[in-house]
Amino acid sequence: MNHAVLALAAAGFLLLSSGCSAEKPLAGGSHPPVTLSSWVVSWDRDRGIKEYEETAGLWDGISLFAADFDEKGNLHFPKELENLRPKGQIPLYLTIVNDRILSGGKTVEKDREIVAEKLKTEESRYRHVKDIIALAKEKQVDGIEVDYEKIGQDRELMNRFCDFTRMLDLEARAAHLKVRIILEPSMPMDLPYSEGPEYVVMMYNLYGTHSGPGPKADRKFIEKMLKKMESLSRRKGAAFSTGGCLWQDSHLFGLLGGKKKYITENEAIRLAEAHHAAVERDPESAALHFSYKEGVSSYDVWYGDKETMNAWITLAAKHGVTHVGLWRLGAGQDMGGVRK
Repeated sequence: MNHAVLALAAAGFLLLSSGCSAEKPLAGGSHPPVTLSSWVVSWDRDRGIKEYEETAGLWDGISLFAADFDEKGNLHFPKELENLRPKGQIPLYLTIVNDRILSGGKTVEKDREIVAEKLKTEESRYRHVKDIIALAKEKQVDGIEVDYEKIGQDRELMNRFCDFTRMLDLEARAAHLKVRIILEPSMPMDLPYSEGPEYVVMMYNLYGTHSGPGPKADRKFIEKMLKKMESLSRRKGAAFSTGGCLWQDSHLFGLLGGKKKYITENEAIRLAEAHHAAVERDPESAALHFSYKEGVSSYDVWYGDKETMNAWITLAAKHGVTHVGLWRLGAGQDMGGVRK
């Protein structure tokens, strides 16, 4: 064996033994043009509108988040979003979620039962579609966005949901309204959904308050979702989440699990500065992370910045997904450096 072959073999052995990935670090770069949208939420309306106005040239669409259901099952529109139309000639969507507000103010989040009730029969599906169209017309929006979650494990309900998407698409076309369907990562995507709407897959919360420390998304997770959504219609998009999460793992509570909470980019930066923490960028997710101690407690923080967002957008765009939604406006994320 000559010296060149020996050198190559040694290099290969070192790569394998070190466990390093042959892939380059996930990063933003040149990619096909994308359209960007985001959400203004009812509980943070003023900051959301302020951030929209500061970055208005970035957005190709905005969604009002969100209409939900009252105790009787009627659609409910939050007063905080009344008469709200951001400046500019971009499409304005109304998001419908399956949260239900009960008497006394208690909220049942992601209520599968209200979806099952509304989609139970062809007649009830038609009534629900008509109610959605009427609300969209009343609020003078340009499109409807349906975000019904925790329904994907019920195959019979999903079949009715697919029929609902076809019915909604037909009625919305007649009313000159756009339709967008939001899908959780766990939702089946090989079903007979309507071909008309745009389908946006949530590509976040890979790690969070339900898990140990890690990024909201990484290369493997995003590529898995991109592969899974190949069976959807040609009009599809990806939704990414800004901010990050903090995990506590102290000596006293390590076995039981300490505090876990979502935080904004600005909050993460302030924590790193306050504790003089060394911030590192993870090559597989482009997310930032650091650790620090406070008293007997230790903390891990993972979060995304504009470089993280650009890396995720680039990965999606290079796989042919050229609409991206960023959750959300007003959450303390630096949107100024996000590139389309």
